[in-house]
Amino acid sequence: MEPIRVLHILHSMNRGGAENAIMNYYRHIDRNKVQFDFLLTEPKRCQFEDEILSLGGRVFRVPVLTMKNPFPYLTGVWRSYKSHPDYRIVHSHTSSKSFFPLFLAKKAGIPVRISHSHNTRSEAGLSGFFRDCLKLPLKKVASHFCACGEEAAIWLYGQKFFNAGKVRIVPNVIEAKEFCYSIERRSEIRNMLGFSDSTVVLGCTARFSPQKNHRFLLSVFYEFNKIIGDSVMLLLGGGELKSEIESQVKELGLEDRVYFIGTVANVSDYEQAMDFFLLPSINEGIPLSLIEAQVSGLRCIVSEGVPRESDKTGLVSFLSLDEGPEYWARQIADNIEYHRNSHLDDIVKAGYDAPTSAQKFEQFYLEAFNNLGYEN
Repeated sequence: MEPIRVLHILHSMNRGGAENAIMNYYRHIDRNKVQFDFLLTEPKRCQFEDEILSLGGRVFRVPVLTMKNPFPYLTGVWRSYKSHPDYRIVHSHTSSKSFFPLFLAKKAGIPVRISHSHNTRSEAGLSGFFRDCLKLPLKKVASHFCACGEEAAIWLYGQKFFNAGKVRIVPNVIEAKEFCYSIERRSEIRNMLGFSDSTVVLGCTARFSPQKNHRFLLSVFYEFNKIIGDSVMLLLGGGELKSEIESQVKELGLEDRVYFIGTVANVSDYEQAMDFFLLPSINEGIPLSLIEAQVSGLRCIVSEGVPRESDKTGLVSFLSLDEGPEYWARQIADNIEYHRNSHLDDIVKAGYDAPTSAQKFEQFYLEAFNNLGYEN
């Protein structure tokens, strides 16, 4: 019997929160029962693409969706559906813009049309207004509703809709055991980077985009370095604002204190070397990087733009961005001394471990296909 093929719709399959979570599920589901394919708008080959192909998945591409001219995107999605009439499940991860591919999926007769929320706030300006306007019609074309957390569900679907039990929470899972704290690994990676035992290492794993607020992050480190001179910052990730942040580092005179690690597969090694994990985001869903940091026992200082439900261990402190960089720096400095150990059990219990949660995700697809998929 052929597996059920699920078509996931995203911009890209480069390393990122939602993308990493999808791959973590993909690696652990029974691919004899459920297979993943991907419909992307990123024209370049993506970081996960080779692995997707090796696991039996397929990757298709359509033009980027723009407000000025949405028709190339819409035409591309429609042609993809008509070229592959075997799809019975479409799973869109593009926030309220999921309206477009799910509307077309309904027109194409695809019975299971899943909308998935990964965020908690609209962007500013006309684009944000446009996206907000799509929330209501989205609920008319999707057949199933998912979110990475409660706040993400309420933001996209509304409090009443969530309270009615219509949204399934699908945690952004990780390979939790990889992030367990190890004194030996910590020592190895710090020696590799040339850090002494006394060096205080702050870190952040996030793409360089306006949402992640790296400019504020560097201002915090600038103030912290005044307090604790023997300190460094590790920045993991890539993105469109990286060159701008590199320029800010030079302006602040921190070239020998800030390390741009790039997009790497071994994030866990660098988190072993850290003493604090910082995330001053404007808004978030439930950040996968924050779940990873908690497994490794890191103290985490995050903005109030991060949902409080992200704290699964008691290790997370939430600060207002309005307090300013000096206040953030002082809060970190005042909490340097703490006992660090792994919190694997907390994360597994909360449902964020891929090996123990993948079967539930797989079962969701099977039940949707077998029991609910043909109800329109």
